[in-house]
Amino acid sequence: MHGYFKLAIAVVLILVAAQTAPAALAQDGNLMVAGKVPGGTVSLSRAQLQALPQHELTEQPMNFPSAGRFRGPLLADVLKLAGADAGDATLTALDDYKVTITADEMTSHTPILALDLDGVTLAGHDFGPYFVMWPFKEKPEIDNETFQAKAIWQVIRMDVQ
Repeated sequence: MHGYFKLAIAVVLILVAAQTAPAALAQDGNLMVAGKVPGGTVSLSRAQLQALPQHELTEQPMNFPSAGRFRGPLLADVLKLAGADAGDATLTALDDYKVTITADEMTSHTPILALDLDGVTLAGHDFGPYFVMWPFKEKPEIDNETFQAKAIWQVIRMDVQ
């Protein structure tokens, strides 16, 4: 019976660690970029992302009561910083929601990886640590359900294909 108790405790600890790992990742502000990057995975800090050229978009994503000012680097610049080969990327949110953004979409529509909203650093409990925002006002042809669904928040990981 003693062995079963140890096994049960081990299983519980593994389950707790698996559930808290994404939250810990979001709290430290690092963005994991995996796939076609040197070494297979790169961890980018918020400071590294802030050092990239910053862009601002004032947009009102679906279900937002009003427009907000999103600020951050171009998504394509984030991939370059990670050393990623040009390619499509699947972004994963804290709640495991995923979207794929093609290399062509990054080039032609220039979405940003917002680090802050209305001058406030995005936090895990409030759309952070990162939020992909698109220039919907500048490019009304992408202001539709397909691209609004790609305005993913609580981004913690990018997988480059």
